[in-house]
Amino acid sequence: MRLRTTVALLAAALATLTMASAAGAAIKDSGMRDTRYCEIFTVFLSPAPIARINNSYGLNNCRQGWWESLDAAALADEAGADLVLLNGPRYWLMDRVSVTDPGPVSTLGGKRMREVATIDLARVGLAPPPPFTTVRIQRDTRFVFRAGRRIFELTDPDGRRWVMQSYARIVDPGLRYRQLRGLGREIGLPAGWTYRARKPKRNLVLRARGQATIVQDALKNTYQRIPR
Repeated sequence: MRLRTTVALLAAALATLTMASAAGAAIKDSGMRDTRYCEIFTVFLSPAPIARINNSYGLNNCRQGWWESLDAAALADEAGADLVLLNGPRYWLMDRVSVTDPGPVSTLGGKRMREVATIDLARVGLAPPPPFTTVRIQRDTRFVFRAGRRIFELTDPDGRRWVMQSYARIVDPGLRYRQLRGLGREIGLPAGWTYRARKPKRNLVLRARGQATIVQDALKNTYQRIPR
């Protein structure tokens, strides 16, 4: 039970691009907006408890029929893992990304997936965080949201701004990009938080040099904090 709770926390807090520090050439990609991806978490209990996060982006389009056909127990046997958790589908909202040191590629469920993070479960708290809880994650990425293209932004009670980097079809399988503009009433905003859609006049660039700060809303959409 404790293990399942821990993995639930990982799915809630780290369902985002958290690149592992594995050897490999940097990845640069564009045309990402509203592109679908999924993640498979493989959990190993020994010699030390870890979760490996495998991401489909750039390798397969996570077709719904394939995703629905996946069996977590069978995937665990395939990967030699103690437990597997399926996280997705999700859709990116940035226009371009650069990633330093992407992880290795393997095959899971007949599709190629890239390992984007390895999480030390011994260091993760056991209580899943409620929506709008601040979480710090380790990654080295550069996200670009193009000028003139709509972004979806939170402002917290301290005036800090957060931009949505991915939306999820986990809680609401019918959620579409066109609905994001008026989503403020659907995401369980706490007192003092606001939500808006806007079109920046200049490119919005979010650079994470080893660490990023994120929150998720009640629909499991993910936002990264914009530096002041």
